[in-house]
Amino acid sequence: MQTCVSFYASGGIERLLRCGYAWACERLYHELAWQYDRVSCIVSLGRWDAWRRVALDEIKARQKPIGLPMLEIGFGTGDLLIAAQRLGLSVFGLELSSQMHAVASAKASKEKLEAPRVQATAKAMPFADGCFGALLATFPAPFLLEATTLGECARVLSAEGLFVVVGLWVTPLLAGRRINLPLLYTAPSPSLSAFWMEVFVSAGFAVDIQDKVVANAEVGVLVARKKANNSGKI
Repeated sequence: MQTCVSFYASGGIERLLRCGYAWACERLYHELAWQYDRVSCIVSLGRWDAWRRVALDEIKARQKPIGLPMLEIGFGTGDLLIAAQRLGLSVFGLELSSQMHAVASAKASKEKLEAPRVQATAKAMPFADGCFGALLATFPAPFLLEATTLGECARVLSAEGLFVVVGLWVTPLLAGRRINLPLLYTAPSPSLSAFWMEVFVSAGFAVDIQDKVVANAEVGVLVARKKANNSGKI
């Protein structure tokens, strides 16, 4: 639930609030994982799933079939894994939290859709080089933007693969106007967007960042591929 916009907010009081917000998010990823879906539904007014599914829409629209599975990094409670399988997609899941694995496992058993899942950190993925045709992450925590993580993402992604990150930010819309809610929902500054671009380009990706209007909100979507040239753009 902790997005990269909220993590990189600055200022004295904001910094204190950010620490409290990060602490709460950490609890939801671990001992309170069984409440994650409920909290997400409440804070998004029931729109969380629609925002998250943008990742699958981007994969389907942009990625040509290359015969390799895709990997969801930080799959949380497993809803997107199940949604991908319902669409007939071959998908693996990676998640460090044992509590999230337990929640996802219960859902998968109920749905009779068991995607392969591993408990591991994204900074050291237990996968061979180039074994995935696509990577996706939704509402990522700041670890995704660390050089070690992005280096691993580039390593496990095939040469023709696609990396889709959804929910770097979400800005609700009311009558066409943006509604900024500090820590939860706000648009990134130009400097923050430039920072995201820089870290992905430094990891060897060509990058496109844009808004998608979904369920009464602007949802941040980052699409990256391994660089075919030195432009830094797709």
